[in-house]
Amino acid sequence: MKQLVVILSLIISIGSVAQKPQKKTLEAEMLRIKTGTVLVVQSQAIDEYPIWSAESDYVGCNVMGKWFKIRLTNIRLGEATWRNQTIGFISTKNAVSKMTEKEIEAFMKVSELHPREVITSDGIKIELRMDGFQVALVVTKKGQKPEVLWKSEGENCHSLSVSPDEKYVAYLCEMNGLLIMKIH
Repeated sequence: MKQLVVILSLIISIGSVAQKPQKKTLEAEMLRIKTGTVLVVQSQAIDEYPIWSAESDYVGCNVMGKWFKIRLTNIRLGEATWRNQTIGFISTKNAVSKMTEKEIEAFMKVSELHPREVITSDGIKIELRMDGFQVALVVTKKGQKPEVLWKSEGENCHSLSVSPDEKYVAYLCEMNGLLIMKIH
């Protein structure tokens, strides 16, 4: 009987070690490389505003008339520099796939276009503020002064879309592509 208990304990401990590794989420990868911004799709040919899955685990993007979804779980981020800050980029090869009409419809239902400004349910205001040919990303937390995170140099950035869980905001920068910023 004692041997059976030892064998069962060993099987249980091996089973707990052999469990699937935790999926690398966008949030965890952003923390790992110490950034709040990720270039999700590098393209100058994005046609419409970004759309989200209901669970905020995919973001959709229309490139030259074709919709693609980008998985934001079980991914790995690489590091790059953009506007004098570290940003991430998705380096996982199979993170992008074509969207079905049904998926596009479902994503559209939970996504909303905000051309230049959005306020989250907890009062955080995110703006892509135009000033001549420059655009500034400005974040204002409730009761605080506005904070300019970066300014473009002639690049138009627009089309804010907040994830359903309100952790992220996606937007387009016409010369770079689809970016996601962590809100909190």
